[in-house]
Amino acid sequence: MPEFTCDLNRIFGAVAALVPDGPPGDPDFILHADILPVPPAALFTDRLLFRKIAHDYNGWHQADALWMYLSPTKCRELGIFLLACAFHGPSENVTLTINHPDSAIRRITIPAGELKLADLPAGLSMKPFAFRYFPTETEKHPWMYELNKHNLPVLALSNAEDCVGSRDEDWSGRDTIWISVASPGTFLLAELLLNAGCSWNTVREYALEGDAGYRGVGPMSAELRIFLPGSDGWIYDGEDVPAVGNDASARND
Repeated sequence: MPEFTCDLNRIFGAVAALVPDGPPGDPDFILHADILPVPPAALFTDRLLFRKIAHDYNGWHQADALWMYLSPTKCRELGIFLLACAFHGPSENVTLTINHPDSAIRRITIPAGELKLADLPAGLSMKPFAFRYFPTETEKHPWMYELNKHNLPVLALSNAEDCVGSRDEDWSGRDTIWISVASPGTFLLAELLLNAGCSWNTVREYALEGDAGYRGVGPMSAELRIFLPGSDGWIYDGEDVPAVGNDASARND
Protein backbone atom coordinates (compact mmCIF):
# COMPACT_ATOMS: atom_id res chain seq x y z
CA MET A 1 0.00 0.00 0.00
CA PRO A 2 1.53 3.36 -0.98
CA GLU A 3 2.06 5.88 1.77
CA PHE A 4 0.26 9.22 1.78
CA THR A 5 2.13 11.86 -0.18
CA CYS A 6 -0.10 14.82 -0.87
CA ASP A 7 -3.64 16.10 -0.51
CA LEU A 8 -5.81 15.98 -3.62
CA ASN A 9 -6.38 19.73 -3.47
CA ARG A 10 -2.70 20.57 -3.39
CA ILE A 11 -2.02 18.72 -6.64
CA PHE A 12 -5.17 19.43 -8.64
CA GLY A 13 -6.86 22.42 -6.98
CA ALA A 14 -4.96 25.04 -8.99
CA VAL A 15 -5.85 23.47 -12.34
CA ALA A 16 -9.48 23.00 -11.28
CA ALA A 17 -9.62 26.73 -10.48
CA LEU A 18 -8.50 27.56 -14.05
CA VAL A 19 -11.28 25.58 -15.70
CA PRO A 20 -14.27 27.80 -16.65
CA ASP A 21 -17.06 27.85 -14.12
CA GLY A 22 -19.74 28.81 -16.64
CA PRO A 23 -22.52 29.59 -17.14
CA PRO A 24 -23.18 27.43 -20.21
CA GLY A 25 -21.91 29.24 -23.29
CA ASP A 26 -18.76 30.51 -21.60
CA PRO A 27 -15.48 30.04 -23.50
CA ASP A 28 -14.06 26.57 -23.78
CA PHE A 29 -10.96 25.27 -22.05
CA ILE A 30 -8.61 22.71 -23.54
CA LEU A 31 -7.14 20.16 -21.17
CA HIS A 32 -4.08 18.19 -22.23
CA ALA A 33 -1.00 16.55 -20.78
CA ASP A 34 1.10 19.74 -20.78
CA ILE A 35 -1.17 21.56 -18.33
CA LEU A 36 -2.29 18.63 -16.19
CA PRO A 37 0.03 17.62 -13.33
CA VAL A 38 1.52 14.14 -13.39
CA PRO A 39 -0.38 12.30 -10.65
CA PRO A 40 1.79 10.99 -7.84
CA ALA A 41 1.44 7.33 -7.00
CA ALA A 42 -0.32 8.17 -3.74
CA LEU A 43 -2.68 10.96 -2.72
CA PHE A 44 -5.23 11.36 0.01
CA THR A 45 -8.33 13.34 0.92
CA ASP A 46 -10.67 13.45 3.89
CA ARG A 47 -13.26 15.69 2.22
CA LEU A 48 -15.24 13.10 0.34
CA LEU A 49 -16.75 9.83 1.47
CA PHE A 50 -18.77 6.90 0.23
CA ARG A 51 -21.56 4.80 1.61
CA LYS A 52 -21.91 1.31 0.19
CA ILE A 53 -25.37 -0.19 -0.21
CA ALA A 54 -27.29 -2.66 -2.37
CA HIS A 55 -29.82 -1.15 -4.77
CA ASP A 56 -32.84 -3.45 -4.76
CA TYR A 57 -34.91 -3.70 -7.93
CA ASN A 58 -38.38 -5.15 -7.37
CA GLY A 59 -37.11 -7.63 -4.82
CA TRP A 60 -35.44 -9.90 -7.41
CA HIS A 61 -32.27 -8.08 -8.40
CA GLN A 62 -29.67 -6.26 -6.35
CA ALA A 63 -26.87 -4.07 -7.67
CA ASP A 64 -23.82 -2.75 -5.83
CA ALA A 65 -24.41 0.95 -5.25
CA LEU A 66 -22.04 3.64 -4.04
CA TRP A 67 -23.31 6.90 -2.55
CA MET A 68 -20.69 9.64 -2.79
CA TYR A 69 -20.83 12.87 -0.78
CA LEU A 70 -18.62 15.81 -1.70
CA SER A 71 -18.60 19.55 -2.24
CA PRO A 72 -18.71 21.24 -5.68
CA THR A 73 -15.04 22.19 -5.30
CA LYS A 74 -14.05 18.60 -4.60
CA CYS A 75 -16.18 17.50 -7.57
CA ARG A 76 -14.01 19.55 -9.91
CA GLU A 77 -10.77 18.42 -8.29
CA LEU A 78 -11.83 14.78 -8.68
CA GLY A 79 -12.66 15.41 -12.35
CA ILE A 80 -9.22 16.91 -12.96
CA PHE A 81 -7.63 13.98 -11.12
CA LEU A 82 -9.29 11.51 -13.51
CA LEU A 83 -8.26 13.54 -16.57
CA ALA A 84 -4.66 13.86 -15.35
CA CYS A 85 -4.45 10.10 -14.91
CA ALA A 86 -5.96 9.56 -18.37
CA PHE A 87 -3.61 11.91 -20.19
CA HIS A 88 -0.46 10.80 -18.41
CA GLY A 89 -1.22 7.07 -18.51
CA PRO A 90 0.45 6.39 -15.14
CA SER A 91 3.45 4.07 -15.18
CA GLU A 92 2.35 2.63 -11.83
CA ASN A 93 -0.93 2.38 -9.99
CA VAL A 94 -2.21 5.70 -8.64
CA THR A 95 -4.14 5.46 -5.38
CA LEU A 96 -6.32 8.19 -3.90
CA THR A 97 -6.76 7.18 -0.27
CA ILE A 98 -9.99 8.32 1.38
CA ASN A 99 -9.14 8.72 5.02
CA HIS A 100 -12.45 10.05 6.26
CA PRO A 101 -13.47 7.68 9.08
CA ASP A 102 -17.10 7.52 7.91
CA SER A 103 -16.27 6.31 4.41
CA ALA A 104 -17.03 2.69 3.47
CA ILE A 105 -14.66 3.06 0.50
CA ARG A 106 -11.04 3.52 1.52
CA ARG A 107 -9.40 4.21 -1.83
CA ILE A 108 -9.85 4.91 -5.54
CA THR A 109 -7.17 3.19 -7.59
CA ILE A 110 -6.20 3.95 -11.19
CA PRO A 111 -4.30 0.97 -12.62
CA ALA A 112 -1.05 1.58 -14.46
CA GLY A 113 -1.65 2.26 -18.11
CA GLU A 114 1.51 3.72 -19.64
CA LEU A 115 1.96 2.59 -23.24
CA LYS A 116 5.39 1.27 -24.19
CA LEU A 117 6.43 -0.03 -27.60
CA ALA A 118 8.21 -2.93 -25.94
CA ASP A 119 5.03 -4.17 -24.25
CA LEU A 120 1.94 -3.30 -26.28
CA PRO A 121 -1.36 -5.21 -26.18
CA ALA A 122 -2.64 -6.82 -29.35
CA GLY A 123 -4.45 -4.59 -31.82
CA LEU A 124 -4.76 -0.81 -31.95
CA SER A 125 -3.29 1.26 -29.11
CA MET A 126 -4.39 4.87 -28.69
CA LYS A 127 -3.56 7.74 -26.35
CA PRO A 128 -5.79 10.78 -25.61
CA PHE A 129 -4.63 14.01 -27.24
CA ALA A 130 -6.79 16.75 -25.74
CA PHE A 131 -10.16 17.31 -24.08
CA ARG A 132 -12.11 20.44 -25.08
CA TYR A 133 -14.38 21.33 -22.20
CA PHE A 134 -17.43 23.61 -22.25
CA PRO A 135 -19.52 24.23 -19.13
CA THR A 136 -22.75 22.36 -19.88
CA GLU A 137 -26.10 21.84 -18.20
CA THR A 138 -26.61 18.44 -16.61
CA GLU A 139 -29.44 16.11 -15.59
CA LYS A 140 -29.91 13.73 -12.68
CA HIS A 141 -29.73 10.80 -15.13
CA PRO A 142 -27.22 12.18 -17.62
CA TRP A 143 -26.83 9.22 -19.98
CA MET A 144 -30.08 7.29 -19.82
CA TYR A 145 -30.39 7.42 -23.63
CA GLU A 146 -26.81 6.38 -24.39
CA LEU A 147 -27.12 3.51 -26.86
CA ASN A 148 -23.64 2.06 -26.40
CA LYS A 149 -23.39 1.03 -22.76
CA HIS A 150 -19.70 0.21 -23.25
CA ASN A 151 -19.03 3.97 -23.54
CA LEU A 152 -20.28 4.57 -19.99
CA PRO A 153 -18.15 4.79 -16.83
CA VAL A 154 -17.13 1.59 -15.08
CA LEU A 155 -16.42 1.63 -11.34
CA ALA A 156 -15.12 -1.80 -10.39
CA LEU A 157 -15.83 -2.47 -6.71
CA SER A 158 -13.09 -4.72 -5.34
CA ASN A 159 -10.38 -4.68 -2.68
CA ALA A 160 -6.91 -3.15 -2.56
CA GLU A 161 -5.36 -6.17 -4.27
CA ASP A 162 -8.20 -6.46 -6.82
CA CYS A 163 -8.54 -10.10 -5.83
CA VAL A 164 -11.71 -10.88 -3.90
CA GLY A 165 -12.30 -14.30 -2.38
CA SER A 166 -15.53 -16.26 -2.47
CA ARG A 167 -16.44 -15.89 1.21
CA ASP A 168 -19.26 -13.58 2.24
CA GLU A 169 -16.90 -11.51 4.38
CA ASP A 170 -14.56 -11.04 1.40
CA TRP A 171 -17.45 -9.80 -0.71
CA SER A 172 -18.84 -7.47 1.96
CA GLY A 173 -15.33 -6.15 2.73
CA ARG A 174 -14.72 -4.69 -0.73
CA ASP A 175 -13.47 -1.17 -0.07
CA THR A 176 -11.69 -0.10 -3.26
CA ILE A 177 -12.95 1.43 -6.51
CA TRP A 178 -10.83 0.60 -9.56
CA ILE A 179 -11.24 2.94 -12.55
CA SER A 180 -9.57 2.37 -15.88
CA VAL A 181 -8.80 5.76 -17.42
CA ALA A 182 -8.40 4.22 -20.88
CA SER A 183 -12.20 3.94 -21.06
CA PRO A 184 -14.26 6.64 -22.87
CA GLY A 185 -16.65 6.48 -19.93
CA THR A 186 -14.01 7.88 -17.61
CA PHE A 187 -13.93 11.06 -19.68
CA LEU A 188 -17.72 11.26 -19.45
CA LEU A 189 -17.50 10.95 -15.68
CA ALA A 190 -14.74 13.58 -15.44
CA GLU A 191 -16.79 16.01 -17.55
CA LEU A 192 -19.87 15.40 -15.40
CA LEU A 193 -17.87 16.13 -12.24
CA LEU A 194 -16.57 19.39 -13.74
CA ASN A 195 -20.10 20.48 -14.65
CA ALA A 196 -21.56 19.32 -11.34
CA GLY A 197 -19.07 21.54 -9.51
CA CYS A 198 -19.97 24.74 -11.39
CA SER A 199 -21.39 27.52 -9.21
CA TRP A 200 -24.46 28.00 -11.45
CA ASN A 201 -25.40 24.33 -11.44
CA THR A 202 -28.73 23.62 -9.73
CA VAL A 203 -28.70 19.83 -10.09
CA ARG A 204 -27.64 18.61 -6.66
CA GLU A 205 -27.90 14.85 -7.13
CA TYR A 206 -26.88 12.43 -9.89
CA ALA A 207 -27.96 8.80 -10.23
CA LEU A 208 -25.79 6.62 -12.46
CA GLU A 209 -27.57 3.28 -12.56
CA GLY A 210 -27.12 -0.03 -14.33
CA ASP A 211 -29.32 -1.62 -16.98
CA ALA A 212 -32.02 -2.39 -14.42
CA GLY A 213 -32.42 1.33 -13.80
CA TYR A 214 -31.96 4.53 -15.79
CA ARG A 215 -28.55 3.52 -17.13
CA GLY A 216 -25.45 5.53 -16.35
CA VAL A 217 -22.67 2.99 -15.83
CA GLY A 218 -21.22 0.27 -18.02
CA PRO A 219 -21.50 -3.51 -17.70
CA MET A 220 -20.44 -4.99 -14.34
CA SER A 221 -19.93 -1.52 -12.82
CA ALA A 222 -21.15 -0.56 -9.38
CA GLU A 223 -23.85 2.09 -9.54
CA LEU A 224 -22.97 5.60 -8.37
CA ARG A 225 -25.13 8.26 -6.75
CA ILE A 226 -23.54 11.67 -6.23
CA PHE A 227 -24.86 13.93 -3.47
CA LEU A 228 -23.92 17.62 -3.37
CA PRO A 229 -24.83 20.13 -0.65
CA GLY A 230 -28.49 21.09 -0.99
CA SER A 231 -29.66 17.71 -2.28
CA ASP A 232 -32.35 15.79 -0.40
CA GLY A 233 -29.76 13.11 0.38
CA TRP A 234 -27.09 15.47 1.77
CA ILE A 235 -26.49 14.34 5.36
CA TYR A 236 -24.36 17.19 6.74
CA ASP A 237 -25.24 20.59 8.17
CA GLY A 238 -22.59 22.52 6.23
CA GLU A 239 -21.60 22.96 2.60
CA ASP A 240 -18.74 20.46 2.78
CA VAL A 241 -17.95 17.06 4.19
CA PRO A 242 -16.57 17.76 7.69
CA ALA A 243 -12.81 17.40 7.86
CA VAL A 244 -11.24 14.64 9.92
CA GLY A 245 -10.82 15.89 13.46
CA ASN A 246 -14.00 17.98 13.32
CA ASP A 247 -17.48 16.80 14.14
CA ALA A 248 -17.91 14.38 11.25
CA SER A 249 -21.19 12.92 12.40
CA ALA A 250 -24.12 13.12 10.01
CA ARG A 251 -27.54 14.43 10.88
CA ASN A 252 -29.05 11.04 10.15
CA ASP A 253 -27.76 7.49 10.29
